[in-house]
Amino acid sequence: MEPQKRTHLVNELMQEANLMMGVLEKAMQGERFEETHPALHGTQHHEGHSSLEDEHKAWGKILKALTEIQTELERIEHSEHQRIER
Repeated sequence: MEPQKRTHLVNELMQEANLMMGVLEKAMQGERFEETHPALHGTQHHEGHSSLEDEHKAWGKILKALTEIQTELERIEHSEHQRIER
């Protein structure tokens, strides 16, 4: 696979992870608001907050791993370019 294509795929996955983390952050903020103002929404506290936090942490781990992959791909691409120049 071409280096640019590998990098592009990893970048797309990183964008997806960032998007998911943002969505989960908004959902957690909404749950926190409902916990402090339950009468406003007629809702009660649910145990979903911890699962949202767990999912957010998981996406954070994915993003960290993708960042490491991106760094390694850049190192490989640099090495390939050096090899070609010789």
